[in-house]
Amino acid sequence: MGSVRIRNLKTGMVLADDVKDIKGRLLLPKGRPIGPEHIRIFKIWGIPQVPVLESPQGESEPEAPAIDSTRLEAARKKLEERFRLTDRRHPAIEEIFAQALQVAASGAFPAVAGPPLPEAQAAAEQPAQPYDDFLKKLIERNILLPEIPSIVFELNEVISNPLSTADQMAQVINKSPSLTAQLLRIVNSSFYGLPARVERVSLAVTLIGTRELSTLAMGISIMSLFRKIPSRLLNMQLFLQHSLACGIVSRLLAANKTMRQTEQMFTSGLLHDLGRLVTFIYFPNEILACMGRAARAGMSLSAAEKNLFGCHHGQIGMQMLHQWRLPVSLEHNVRYHHEPAEAPDPLSAALIHVADLLVNALGIGSSGERCVPPLDPQAWEASGLTADCFETVVQQTLHQFKTLDFLLQVKAV
Repeated sequence: MGSVRIRNLKTGMVLADDVKDIKGRLLLPKGRPIGPEHIRIFKIWGIPQVPVLESPQGESEPEAPAIDSTRLEAARKKLEERFRLTDRRHPAIEEIFAQALQVAASGAFPAVAGPPLPEAQAAAEQPAQPYDDFLKKLIERNILLPEIPSIVFELNEVISNPLSTADQMAQVINKSPSLTAQLLRIVNSSFYGLPARVERVSLAVTLIGTRELSTLAMGISIMSLFRKIPSRLLNMQLFLQHSLACGIVSRLLAANKTMRQTEQMFTSGLLHDLGRLVTFIYFPNEILACMGRAARAGMSLSAAEKNLFGCHHGQIGMQMLHQWRLPVSLEHNVRYHHEPAEAPDPLSAALIHVADLLVNALGIGSSGERCVPPLDPQAWEASGLTADCFETVVQQTLHQFKTLDFLLQVKAV
């Protein structure tokens, strides 16, 4: 019969080939009839479609109730404004709009970006002049970066050492009870969908992988540094929602491409707007001027940053990661998520580019961007994705986001 998309699977269909997760672990062998529990597992792992032999009579999962047409039309009008910088004719944007419309109209995720802050509204009325050599001044100023936890450097050493063991990794993580608790909650959530509960970090490392779990721990530790940003400048809760969702989507897109280092993609998505946090903390007037420029000129915030600063938050974020001596792959993914074609690894940067766009479209939190940023056609080509992947990705993003919401508490590790 060929491959069938997950949404069209019915119980009783028989697999024509083995179905494996992104680590190559067997989820269901060929020849087995598919039950409702298998469909749930496929969705947890972001499997977009599976090969089947036959399709006997069976029950598919119940369809979602129809959305009221009045609510749908109201949501459409709001989304059309949010999508005004995009090419709605592009197949990917067309499908992302359709998925965002369903999410917005159903109220599945109510935590959308709120109205501009008063400072941003005031800045929008003031002319903004370009800043000369902003990135150079940022480096020369030698700003006092938040003190990164020593555990992050220890984790980096673990990542760098190919001979590191699960026990050594566990010893590092166990130094922080908070980080230990957070990681175990992640491992036991639908983020991984493991068949049995994991109580020990060493077992989690064995199941997930030393490099993967250490990268995940680093991302969580770094985000905990920015828990004290004044709310008058930035709604940190909304920023964290956006960042977490980008991490989840980046990982799901990587799974769609059968990439193995998906935790690195999660961390890259989590940290992709790190540079914007720096501007809100150390250069509040400058970033508010950018928000004003974006509002007046009808451009994305990242374009306004480049217009005024000569650089954007991706370049600023890379500078931070470089000063912290963190993995170069993270630097590159953060630096090039707005110019994936220029990245040493165009695929990874392109997936984060698409993830950022999708999360902005869904309205999950906000990092200051008011509109869905334009899709880079080269990035879309480099990603190798197809538009039909977005339905599964969106469904799993909403589900996994709810199971990982404890990460939004921004506690120190």
